[in-house]
Amino acid sequence: MAHTTPPPPYVQPPAWWGLEWQSGQLHYTRVGLRYRSRAVRTPECQEAMAAGVTDFSALGITCEGRDVSFWQAPDHDMDAVQIAIDGIPARVAAREATRAAAAAAEAQRIADLVARARDEATRSLKERGWSWARRIDVDEAQGLLQRPDLDVADAMRLLAMVKRAAANVLRSEDKVALLHPPEQNLAALPAVREAALAAVRLITADDQDRAMVQNDIGWSKSTTLDGHVLAALPELDVAQASHALRLLRVHHKQLPRAVVESLFAPA
Repeated sequence: MAHTTPPPPYVQPPAWWGLEWQSGQLHYTRVGLRYRSRAVRTPECQEAMAAGVTDFSALGITCEGRDVSFWQAPDHDMDAVQIAIDGIPARVAAREATRAAAAAAEAQRIADLVARARDEATRSLKERGWSWARRIDVDEAQGLLQRPDLDVADAMRLLAMVKRAAANVLRSEDKVALLHPPEQNLAALPAVREAALAAVRLITADDQDRAMVQNDIGWSKSTTLDGHVLAALPELDVAQASHALRLLRVHHKQLPRAVVESLFAPA
């Protein structure tokens, strides 16, 4: 008659989380012999399992309804189970610290974005308000800047308007860099180029409304961008001067007669 080796005696599991274990029953499972101990879940047990930082099934702990079961193998490493359970608070704390750090980093990113949007929009409106070709953009930006509680969407909107204004400047710079042939001969004269720069600066100084108001003072809506771009240059080359002359012919009535003659009737 064959003899079988009896399994090791049952060991009562510790009262983890205040669990009161029933005596274990030996089961033959697909993974071998297991002593199954049952207990009614306690609030502490529920909290530990809900934390989601430990693979309890790998420890031999499962849930069925209101009960928790511990499937103890004959050679179960109880010390490892205890270490895993004892480490739950630390793992929860580490996870929360990581989440808090991520939240703080995101809050700082948003604060930096809002601050950058405020700074860039304020500076653009102050230094290059003429590049904001649409009055509706100016009004919207000024309204946003007055709000103390800008969010990400507001900041992105401000930056988009700043970008559009910068693009207006780039297009104007590219435009005045190309020769305007009808004014080429005059623009080739150094004295005319010097007088043209002084004249566009004179009209630009009167363009306080940035062509937002039709009052025959300063530049018009169609010339304000080019006029301000040209006025900001340290000097004009032939191509830039040809465009300056093109604009000045339109606005010559705002210039002293002597200036007009120095531009269009040089000796």
